[in-house]
Order: sequence, then C-alpha cells, then structure tokens
Amino acid sequence: MAEIAALLILLCAPTSRVGTADLTPQLSPATVTVGDPLTYAVDVPLAPDESIAGPRDQADLSPWEVRGYREQPGSGVVRILYTLTAFVTGEQTIPSLEIRITDARGKTRVVRAAPVKVAVASVLKKEDKNPADIVGPLTIREKPGAIAVRALIIGLALLALGAATWFLLRRRRRRAAEKPKVVEPPDVTALRALSRLKTAGLVERGKIKAFYTELSEILREYLAARYGVRTLEETTSRIVAALRRHWQAASDAARFENLLREADLVKFAKARPDEVACFTALDAAAALVRDTAPPGFTAEG
Repeated sequence: MAEIAALLILLCAPTSRVGTADLTPQLSPATVTVGDPLTYAVDVPLAPDESIAGPRDQADLSPWEVRGYREQPGSGVVRILYTLTAFVTGEQTIPSLEIRITDARGKTRVVRAAPVKVAVASVLKKEDKNPADIVGPLTIREKPGAIAVRALIIGLALLALGAATWFLLRRRRRRAAEKPKVVEPPDVTALRALSRLKTAGLVERGKIKAFYTELSEILREYLAARYGVRTLEETTSRIVAALRRHWQAASDAARFENLLREADLVKFAKARPDEVACFTALDAAAALVRDTAPPGFTAEG
C-alpha cells in the first residue's frame, strides 16, 4: 500500500519540478585557446513519450557564446551538443544548464547539468604577456630623386599608351578605307577560262589531249565552286552521283556527265576527236555553264 501511495503522489505532483539528480557534461577538447570552438555534450535520459522542450539554442551559458546546437537521439537517451566559444582567457566556468522535458500529457520536468570549469589559453606566447601598444602607420621617406623617377616612368607609360592608341586608330581607318574584295561568280570565272581555251590554239596544233584535260579541269572547278562538292580528285561517276542532288532536271546532270566522259576517253582511252568535235564540246560546256549559273547573276561569254 505504501508503494501505491508513493506512486499516486508522484503522478499528482505539480507540472513543473526540478530534478534532484545532476547530469555530467562532456567536453571536447578539455582545454581550448581563446576564440576556438568547444563541444559541450549532455546525455539526457528520456521516457518513450518525453521530449526536450528547451532551452535548446537559446541557452544562456555566459561568459561562453553559443555558436551552434544539435540533438542526437539514441535508445532511451538524447545527447544534446552545444558549440561554445570564449573570448576571455583563464579558467572559465560553464554554468549549470537547466533542461526542460515534457511528456505526451504536457507535464514538464527539469533536469540540471552540473557546472564545469574549462581552461581557456591565450594565443600569446609566454614571453609575450605584455604585447606592444598599437602604433600609427609607418612613414616611409622616399630617397632624393624618387619622385622624379616615378614621374618619368609614368610619362613614358602614357607616351607608349598614346602611341599604341594612335597606331590602332590609324590601322582601323585604313581597314575601313579598303574596298571589300568582290567575289566573282563561278560561272563568270568558268566562261572566261573557256574563252581563253578557245583561243589558246591547242586544237590547231594537234594537242587534243591537253585541250580536253583543260576542258575537264574548267568544268570540275566550276562544279566545285557552284555546288560545293569535291570534284578535282573524284571519278566522273562519283561527281555525277553527287551532283544529281542539285538539279531538278536530270538532263543537266546528263549533259555534264557526257562532257566529262568524253574528256576521259581522250585522256585515258587515247580517243582523238577531230577539230569540229573539240570546239563542239567547248561550246556545249559554255552553254551548260550559262544554263546552270547561280540565280541573280548574268553569265556572259
């Protein structure tokens, strides 16, 4: 019966009471240097329905400053950790910490962590117990002539900067005055080359192979410039296959193919067309260049 009566008295106690058992804090490190952080840890036993209500990060632990607070839950216990810093040397006391605990029914109890002393060391060495007074800025006396030398250096630098600026502006004006390079349309270039070939006299001197070689080169260069495909090192079949994608009418591709294959027969199969056939091929090449000239240009020749 006495045990039941004691239990009833405990349950009917006031909602806020101070526990009689003190908690023992743990410090890391045991001693610190002024301004360095110190970890202050307390293990608080809790019932399953209890939690810590305060003071959490609002604790007053003067002369120590609270720089951080966190909790680490465990089995039947919660470890609370404070990060503290002191800015006064010597033996400094961390005062008693009262921790409020509440249960699910709203009842509150208080446990107390015992005060603990910590040695706070100075950053000064033993021989530096009396540091020197703070003095004003040191006046640096310049050597005679230093001002003149500095002025000369600054003057030379400004002169170099001015010369560089003048050179860049002059160069920019010269470029602006230059006329932009006019790119000649590929059909104009090709027709001029065909005109020179017609009056070169190769056919009249019997140099048929040289004539068709030059004719083939003119057509290949025109096709490369006009359609952006590789032609100078490709076979006729590959050139024609690539060029068929650039014409809606297959007849234009066939006309180029006929001229290139005629030139191949002369260069590689030792065919020898007569003078009329040579100039007919030349006229056909000129007509084909005019027919496939880029839009917006008028090919002449």
